[in-house]
Amino acid sequence: MPTAVEIAWLAGLLEGEGSFLMIRSSKVYRYPQIVVNMTDRDVIVRVAGLFGGSVYDIPRYVEGRKLSYRAQITGSGAAQWMMDLYPWLGERRRSRIDEVLAEYRAQEPTRIRRQRACSEAAAKRLRSNSNGQFMAFGMPEV
Repeated sequence: MPTAVEIAWLAGLLEGEGSFLMIRSSKVYRYPQIVVNMTDRDVIVRVAGLFGGSVYDIPRYVEGRKLSYRAQITGSGAAQWMMDLYPWLGERRRSRIDEVLAEYRAQEPTRIRRQRACSEAAAKRLRSNSNGQFMAFGMPEV
C-alpha cells in the first residue's frame, strides 16, 4: 500500500511527465492506462515499483540520444490509481481522468462483453455436417 507521500510524489511526477489514456485493444475492449516515459531510469524504476509493474526500454531512434524508459499500468489498476491521484492533480489532469473514468464506467463488464462476443460468433456458425460439428458459415459439407 503506497503512503500519502508516495502518492503525492507520483502525482507531481505524472502532472508533468505522465499521460492518462483510454486505450483500445480491439473493437470491443477499451481500458484506462497511465504511462510515464523519461530518461531517468531510477525514477521509472520507482514508478514501476509503485504500479507493481515493469520498466520498459524505449528504443533509440536517433543516434546519440539518451535511452528512454517507460512505466505503465492498465485496466482496473490504472483506474484505481487515477482515483487515488485525483486530489493531488491540477485541473487539466483531473478533467482528463474524469473523461477516462466516465468511459470506463460506462462499459459493460469484461465478462459480459466476452460472453456476448462468443454468443455472436457462435450464432454465425452452422452445424452443417452429420457429426454435428460447427462449420464456418457458407462452407460446403464434406
